[in-house]
Amino acid sequence: MARHGVGIKLDPDSPGRDMSNNTEIEEQFSVFSHYLRENCLKMTRQRRLVVGSFLRSDGHLSTDELFDLVRKKDQKIGFTTVFRTLKALTDCGLARETRLNDGRTRFEHIYKRPHHHHIVCVECNRTIEFFSPQWEQIQDEIVSKYSFQPAYHNVQIFGVCRDCQNKKESNLQSYDSDLVFARDALKIAMETEKKGVNFYRTASETVSRNPTKKIFLKMLDEEREHLARLEEEWERLLERDEHLLKAPIFLHFDYKALERIFPSRREARRKLKGNVSELEALELAMKMELEAHNFFRAYAKKFNDTKGKDIFLRFAREEQEHYNEIKKAFDRLEAED
Repeated sequence: MARHGVGIKLDPDSPGRDMSNNTEIEEQFSVFSHYLRENCLKMTRQRRLVVGSFLRSDGHLSTDELFDLVRKKDQKIGFTTVFRTLKALTDCGLARETRLNDGRTRFEHIYKRPHHHHIVCVECNRTIEFFSPQWEQIQDEIVSKYSFQPAYHNVQIFGVCRDCQNKKESNLQSYDSDLVFARDALKIAMETEKKGVNFYRTASETVSRNPTKKIFLKMLDEEREHLARLEEEWERLLERDEHLLKAPIFLHFDYKALERIFPSRREARRKLKGNVSELEALELAMKMELEAHNFFRAYAKKFNDTKGKDIFLRFAREEQEHYNEIKKAFDRLEAED
């Protein structure tokens, strides 16, 4: 995933660089080395320098910009070496060509990043990346309607950003979009856990039978524990970049979908009180957890082989585990009746 904005931090060895990406960079070097062997090429010192500089860079780099970057490290590296290495990175699936508004071909990181789109300001060339599963779903439905086999797609929206509309100096702050993605995913996770806490708190207060109350209280404790861990992770994330909250949204999520899955406290209380049986109460919880599992599993499919896929599959697994625990309690109670 390339970076938000057009401000480019061109020093890959900057002390402020987040070194948690080292493992992923090593993985990408392994992919590139395999590609070279398959094509009877060698990993030369110069190729290694070009690849390392690209993988540690921010922004959508042109060949000229990457050439300037590596020349700071080695004056002997030629433009042709940089050009051919970028082509090899593209051929082996570690980079993607994109053209924005300045007429130059640029290259962005795509290893384990979701396919995304761009909003480009025609005045200052500021670029904002975004991903919307709803958008992807609409595209899938359209091509399916016409029995079309898509090869690739790229959406770019050109317009004028808020700063340029207001005749202000454009903010070229660059954001690490790995952190932006983590921010957006954490917001979704915390919202999911909050809704789970609300449901199980209401359920434990409403049901009267001790075994059922006990399972709801256990679910409540687990949801609270998950939420506390997520909130700690959120604080650590913001400590890494105090300006992260100002970054444009990357992951556009349908929060109304969560409202359709998790009933509000008022709605849960209405469904659980009165003549509702213990089996019906457990069945309501099972339905909620199963719908959440199916939702996040279907959501994960939109990300292909990316970090996003792993994140939402983890959400799906947690909902599945909750469903299994409640199902055991349901089966025990049903066997007693």
